[in-house]
Amino acid sequence: MPLQIFIAFVFGICCWLALAIIEPLMRSFATEAGISSWLFVAAPGLLAMLFAVSSYQDAQNRVTDMMKSLSRALLVGLATWIAVAIFIAWLWCPLHNALRCFSSSLIASGIVGGGPLLIGALVAGGVVGLVLRRRPTWIAFADRPTVLGESSPSLDSTTDAR
Repeated sequence: MPLQIFIAFVFGICCWLALAIIEPLMRSFATEAGISSWLFVAAPGLLAMLFAVSSYQDAQNRVTDMMKSLSRALLVGLATWIAVAIFIAWLWCPLHNALRCFSSSLIASGIVGGGPLLIGALVAGGVVGLVLRRRPTWIAFADRPTVLGESSPSLDSTTDAR
């Protein structure tokens, strides 16, 4: 499995587990906005996956210790929170009052979902940091070639090709 796919899966799963804590509230927000509840719950996880892939670019070389992984995870959590607040403001707010409504949705979503989202992002950052430190064989890193099967011996000038 490529490293970036693993990072995206870990952040998506941890974000969805964090949103499962506040799922009844998210479902009521979705019905109030007139959209299906699965879209309102799926969007933050997908955004977290996107921000994680962009934040952990070249992670096998740049992320050398746990603190760097956790700081990138915090960045992913904050970017996801701001993007979800923009999504909420876009659904509910009239255009003439967009900035004030975005500010209110940023505060409300931070109070309601900020804690679980932050914990989910930090757990995901810890898992990714451990994987980057241990470098298991089932994850393909850029500095280690992937071996899919038995490689065939190459013919060079010293071998007899009879």
